[in-house]
Amino acid sequence: MKDKLLKKIVKKNYNNQLEEVLAKKKYTSEVKNELLSMFYKIENGYNDYKTIKRQTFEKDEYIEKLISIIEKNCNKIEFTKNQDEQKIDIKAKQIICYPIETNILYSIAKMSKKNIVVKYLDKNIEEALTFVLNIGNNINIVEPLRDFNGFSWNVIVKDIEDVKCNLIYQNIIYLFGNKLVDKWVNTYDPLVDYFDLFQEEIKQKYGDEIEEKIRKDIIEISILIKASYDEDFKARVKNSYEDAENRFNELENTTKYITKISRYKKTLETKIKNIDRIINSKRLLSKEYEKKNEKLPLEKKIFSQRVLKNMLMEERENLIKEIEDLNKSIEPRYFLEEKNKVKAKLEFFSVINNSQISNKIIDLQKQIIKCMYIDTKNTETKQEMVEQIYMYRYFCLLPLNNNKRICEKDELNSYLEKFAKLIIDKALEMKVINKICNIDAENYEITKKLFLSKIISLQDINLKLNYKDGAIILTVYDEKIEDDEIKLENITKENLNCKLNKKIKLFN
Repeated sequence: MKDKLLKKIVKKNYNNQLEEVLAKKKYTSEVKNELLSMFYKIENGYNDYKTIKRQTFEKDEYIEKLISIIEKNCNKIEFTKNQDEQKIDIKAKQIICYPIETNILYSIAKMSKKNIVVKYLDKNIEEALTFVLNIGNNINIVEPLRDFNGFSWNVIVKDIEDVKCNLIYQNIIYLFGNKLVDKWVNTYDPLVDYFDLFQEEIKQKYGDEIEEKIRKDIIEISILIKASYDEDFKARVKNSYEDAENRFNELENTTKYITKISRYKKTLETKIKNIDRIINSKRLLSKEYEKKNEKLPLEKKIFSQRVLKNMLMEERENLIKEIEDLNKSIEPRYFLEEKNKVKAKLEFFSVINNSQISNKIIDLQKQIIKCMYIDTKNTETKQEMVEQIYMYRYFCLLPLNNNKRICEKDELNSYLEKFAKLIIDKALEMKVINKICNIDAENYEITKKLFLSKIISLQDINLKLNYKDGAIILTVYDEKIEDDEIKLENITKENLNCKLNKKIKLFN
């Protein structure tokens, strides 16, 4: 069985790599056979996945990544008969899971979990973004096996651990590019601030206003997602909101704040004078030495007056540094900077009290559609136009929640309609696609429906128009295989831009 399956895994040399890795592992024959079967299915379906998704790895890159995770991170894989049981022990490099291939792959993906580096404003925000990126990355790794079987594309929503995390992750891939997202989540360079790069990328492409809205939406959605999993995190965010609110109110009254700082500085200056008196007087130093040691347990007593003097000198330096920091904090530039940081934290953390995550997700998708619209508008070549059409389809068919895809959400209709019209108009203008009907509104509706076809390669779509029972019938083919039939209610023979009973391609 093993040898038979290995022969089916062709191309490159990852069949040999996998065989060598499995030979070193003390897995049962059942585990090895399931892994081999899993890789065979990935091999079969990956080209379709890449055709649909566009923004992803080459097949050999993807498979080699998986083999590397198994080799380095999976010392033990065991199967359980309990479908609900799954145990991932990253430290011990052990997996216990139900023997379904998508479960196995998802468990392997989790074993590669990294401490993703996110640097931004507050540790709660960093923790939330890291959480969403990790789950999104795991889901993304399983997609080629989950939704592609070598024959068709079918998004299995029930097998997606968290639809919201997946959607945000796919949004980030579109905005930042698959390669940079991979470097980010796998911490290729911990010294690189990838979140800062992400913001700069959006600013350069789409402008400051869109970047600000996208950043705010992603952060607030991430906070809400993390809070839905972790009550302690939710409580910490609520406390951070209260702290930020108190701090912001304090900074709002500038006169009162400066008066408070001035009084505190005088307290510190008094402490410095007192230290100076002690270290410059043998009598006072001796007295301070006896006073401090009286209160300390034996193991913590100060060894000598010289040691005490050094301690006091260090305390004096710290007090001077604190005064310098306070002086800096009330300089106009630094004061405003601090106030803006606190205000930003206050706005981000306020989401924990009153915001619906579904509304935030809708708002973010509106911004993503705006970005796609700008990209399409700036498209210059036919190949770039084809890429935008594929991206449009993939985005529209992404699950928005457990019940609806993006293209089925009423609140997004007007945005998607405007975007689809631009894509179709520009594709026609650039002669990327053929025009079916001379009535623009009808041609738009037909073409939009064809763009959302589940046929893997849109370039394989063939069309045939015929007249039947008093109506125009559009038959859609996946190359030569009939896929769908559409009745064109509002179109006559005279309105057609192509001949009846003759096959044409949708794409030129």
